[in-house]
Amino acid sequence: MSLKCLDLFYQANARINKLGPEEFYNDHVCQRLNIKKEYRIWKRVLQYGEGYHPANIIRQEQLDVQRKSRLFMSSSAAFNRKKESEYQLSFFSYPFLLPPLMKRKIILVDAMSQMSLEYQDACVNHTLVVHAQKLLSEAPYMLKQLETKLSSVTCPYLLLEIRREHFIQDTLAQMSHKWADIKKPLKVKFVEGGEEGMDQGGVQKEFFGVLFEKLVSDELGLFQQDASTRLCWMRPVVKPDTRIYEMVGVLMGLSIYNGVIINMQFPKIFWKVMVMPNEAIIDILAKRHQLFTLDDLEEGWPELGHGLRQLLGWDTERDGDVQDIFSLDYAISYQVFGQGIVTKPLSNQDNANGDNLLLPVTNENRDAYVKDYCLYYMYTAQKDALLALRRGIWSVIGSNALHLCTADELEMVACGLRQGPDSVALNMAELESIAEYDDGYHAEHSTIRQFWSVVHNDLSLDQKRKLLLFVTASDRVPVGGLKELSFYIQRNGPDSDRLPTALTCFSRLLLPEYATRKKLRDRLITAIENAKGFGLV
Repeated sequence: MSLKCLDLFYQANARINKLGPEEFYNDHVCQRLNIKKEYRIWKRVLQYGEGYHPANIIRQEQLDVQRKSRLFMSSSAAFNRKKESEYQLSFFSYPFLLPPLMKRKIILVDAMSQMSLEYQDACVNHTLVVHAQKLLSEAPYMLKQLETKLSSVTCPYLLLEIRREHFIQDTLAQMSHKWADIKKPLKVKFVEGGEEGMDQGGVQKEFFGVLFEKLVSDELGLFQQDASTRLCWMRPVVKPDTRIYEMVGVLMGLSIYNGVIINMQFPKIFWKVMVMPNEAIIDILAKRHQLFTLDDLEEGWPELGHGLRQLLGWDTERDGDVQDIFSLDYAISYQVFGQGIVTKPLSNQDNANGDNLLLPVTNENRDAYVKDYCLYYMYTAQKDALLALRRGIWSVIGSNALHLCTADELEMVACGLRQGPDSVALNMAELESIAEYDDGYHAEHSTIRQFWSVVHNDLSLDQKRKLLLFVTASDRVPVGGLKELSFYIQRNGPDSDRLPTALTCFSRLLLPEYATRKKLRDRLITAIENAKGFGLV
C-alpha cells in the first residue's frame, strides 16, 4: 500500500514538477536489493501480474535457474519455503525509487539475460553441426556447404573484424551482414594492423570510442555540434539517408547493450524522444507543443533560445512594437548541407495582400511563432533522421528495462556524466579510493604516493581524462562516478627510462618504480599525451 501511495505522489508531482526525481530515490531499498533475484521476480510480475503466483510457476523458474547455472540442489534445499503464501511484488515495478546507477545495472542484467539465451542457442547449434559432420563425413561437398551456411548460428559471439583504415565501412558492412547476431555478446578484433589482444572489454571500449569520434566528424557529415555546448544534432540535408541513421542508432544501442559508455553528447530533447513508447505519441505531443519546446531549445542551443526568449519577453508598451523592432518573418532560415541557407514559412495562412510575401511576426502571433519555430527546428526538419536513430536504438535495447528510465536517467546510463561547460570536475579521489595494486605496490608505497600526487596536483582536466582513456580505453565518467570503475596499478620493473604502459582490457596501468617524482611525472604525461591504438605489451 505504501508503494501505491508513493506512486500516486510521484505521478502527481510529474504534472507540476515541484520536486526533482532524486527526492523519490530510496537508497535503503537499493542497498538491500539482490538485483539478479529481483530481476527474476520482476519478469514474473510482468508476465503474471502482481499478487499470488501458483507454486508450480515459481518451482519451474527455480529449475530453469539451476539448469542454467548448473547448480543442482536437492528439492528440499531448493524449495524450502512455501511460495504459495508469498505475495509477489517487485521494486522494479516502481522505478521512481531507483537512481540511475541502479537502472544501469538492471539494463545490463537484462542484456546479459538476452546474451545468455543467444549463447545457449549457438552452443546447441554447434553441437548439431558436430553431429552432422559425423553423418556427412563421406560427403565433403555437402559438409562444406553446411558449415559455411551455419557458421553464423554456431558462433556464440557477434564478432566484428575491423580494419582501422576502413573503420566505418567495415563496421557498417559487417553489422548489415550479421544482423541475426546482434543480441550476442560483442567481440571486436582489429585486423591488418599488427595488433594483438583478447577482447576482455578494452578493445570494445576503444572500438566504440573511435567509432563515435568518426561518426561526429565533419568528413562523414551526419552530425553537427553547437559551438557553445558541443552537443550533437543531426545535420540538415536535402534528403537524409535514414538507413545510415538507423545503423548509427543500432551501434548506439549496441554500446549500451554491452555496457560501454557512448562518447557522444546530445541535447536532452534527444533522450526525451528515445524514451517515448512509440512514434505516434511523439507526434501527438509535438502537435500539442508539449515536446520540442522553447525550454528544450534553450538547453541544447542556448544562444538561439535566448533570442526567442527575448522576443517573448519584449515589453511592447515600453520598448516599441515587435514588428517594427525585430522585423522578423513568420519563417525559419537554416543551413542545409548542399543548398546553403534555406527559408521555410512556418504558417499556412495566406498573406493578406496576396503578394506571396511572408507573414510578419507581430505582437499577437509571437507566441505561436516561437512554438512553431522550436517544433520545426528540432523535429520537423530532422524528423526522418531522428526517428531513424530511435528505431535503431530500440531494435537493440527496446525492452521493459528501457521503460524504467526517464530521459535524464537514460542519458546518464548511455553517456555517463555530462562533459563540457556544465560538467563537474573529475573526482580523482574516488578513483584513488577504489584503485588496487599488484607486484609489490601498495597504497603507501612511495611510487604510488608520488603517482597520486602528480594526478591530483599536476595534471590538467584534459590530462586526467587522457589518463582514464590510457588505462581504461574510455574517458567517460560512468553514472555513479569514478568509483564505479576498475583501476589497477602494477609494478613494471625497477627505475628505467621506459614509459608507463597499460593493459586496457583489464584497466591495468603498468608503472615502473621511477626514482623521482619529476621523472614519474614526465614519463606519465608523455605516455598519456601520445597514446593511440590498442595493443598488449
